[in-house]
Amino acid sequence: MNKRQLAKLKKLLVNILAKNPGEFFIVSENEDGWVSISDVHKALMEIDATFITPKGLLQYFSLYRPVEFQVDADKSMVRARPEIVKDGLFSYTPKNPPPYLFVPIRPKAYFSVEKRGIGPQGKVWLPLLASRRRAKTYGKRFHQSPLIIKVLSETAHSLGHAFYYAGSELYLTDSWIEPTLLEMPRAPVRRKQEESVDNVRKRGKREKKDGVNKNRYEKCQESEDEKTILPGTFMPSIEAFENFYREKERRARKRAKKAKIKKKKGNKR
Repeated sequence: MNKRQLAKLKKLLVNILAKNPGEFFIVSENEDGWVSISDVHKALMEIDATFITPKGLLQYFSLYRPVEFQVDADKSMVRARPEIVKDGLFSYTPKNPPPYLFVPIRPKAYFSVEKRGIGPQGKVWLPLLASRRRAKTYGKRFHQSPLIIKVLSETAHSLGHAFYYAGSELYLTDSWIEPTLLEMPRAPVRRKQEESVDNVRKRGKREKKDGVNKNRYEKCQESEDEKTILPGTFMPSIEAFENFYREKERRARKRAKKAKIKKKKGNKR
């Protein structure tokens, strides 16, 4: 990175970690302000800071050692120094939510959420957004086409669910939200995965090992027996196939021999 990029990166990181983390969907699990470096990198990608990679970001903290930040390389965590962070920035306060909040999920998690509801799932906080557009932007961090769930937040709050405000339309909750408080979108269509070339080859080797794989002539003969033969149809015999491939191999060897002789003559000259 050149000097201009370094200055730009430092300015962006101060804004993300010390001034307005909610604008970039940055959430700290505790009041100390430690966040994952991978989350910081995702935030940088959304604001066109494409000149830095996740590994490059970690190297930036390790090599340049900017005084504005503290890094825990073992846990891949970073935070801004407490003296430059706004007071109470990561001390999330309870707040009455709007009537509806939105949360993105992966399509494969749809049926699980529909049955069990949604919650932090191993983390302290579950992020929720006040607008569908912001929720879609946040969801694209982990899936190209996220599904957006509408949460009946006002009803949930009246039932005892606590919501905390993290700034910039970002709300947090540490409780599990039941399916009855969710308005699910249309269920995703489950598409049958196409078999890749590698899977086809592996399956063929496995069948051959088990003695199931048949040669092309036997398969051809089986398919001919199953089909209805129409009048005037020409059906080549197995001997014709064998002669064709035998002649094809003979001609290939002959061409290779001529090319070898021609190459030797050219070297002698």
